[in-house]
Amino acid sequence: MGHHSSIRPATTADLPAINAIYNFYVDTSPATFDLTHTTPGWRAEWYAERTGRGLPVLVADTTGEVAGWVCLSPWSPKAAYARTVDESIYIADAFRGRGVGRALSSAVLAEARRLDFHVVMAGVTACQEPSLALHRSLGFVEAGRYAHMGCKLGAWHDVVWLQRHLWQSGD
Repeated sequence: MGHHSSIRPATTADLPAINAIYNFYVDTSPATFDLTHTTPGWRAEWYAERTGRGLPVLVADTTGEVAGWVCLSPWSPKAAYARTVDESIYIADAFRGRGVGRALSSAVLAEARRLDFHVVMAGVTACQEPSLALHRSLGFVEAGRYAHMGCKLGAWHDVVWLQRHLWQSGD
């Protein structure tokens, strides 16, 4: 990842960069099924909800620039799902392929363990091969594949659901 990068908790000052990274993918990629930009107000609520629950929102800080971000979100409001969380991760276009995703995902898995979560879920659009490869390399296993779940940029896209079973050893 280069010695100028560090993983740290996001602050409210990072939210414009987090939003800009996300909205790039809204415009250009089926990696997210959002079709319209997330607003600063929406992003502020998103951040407050996660930090208010003690859930991690982490950024990769590369000499003062946010190179990517990752967060954990509740999987479901139903009580028996309390120890299952959903991972979201987005890397700034200029920093893709440099190990930023691996560093972020590894860090958030360590946080998930520290917080005593049991399963981390990740829903990855099936055409996003680098993301699938990253998750598999970190011990995520495919749990299901949902066909034609979203239509974006003129095509139908499948979603691969991956699980990281934290009760199993290894990173």
